[in-house]
Amino acid sequence: MMGPGWGMGMGGGFWVLIILIVIVGFGIYYFLKTNNNNDVNRSQKNSNTDAMEIAEKRFAKGEISTGEFEEIKRNLL
Repeated sequence: MMGPGWGMGMGGGFWVLIILIVIVGFGIYYFLKTNNNNDVNRSQKNSNTDAMEIAEKRFAKGEISTGEFEEIKRNLL
């Protein structure tokens, strides 16, 4: 029934669709990986350094004692 060349073009569209889905999947994965993780790590690091700076300033002004400063430092690090 089918001669040479018939039916060979039907599979091409399917492979293009599969490749397109894979590319979109990798794009979504890359977007989520680069945007979500970094914000959490940055905010945690900044909060510890900010708290340490505040403790150092309070210690320098004499608002807290050496023991209190050491306890704050131990809790933050």
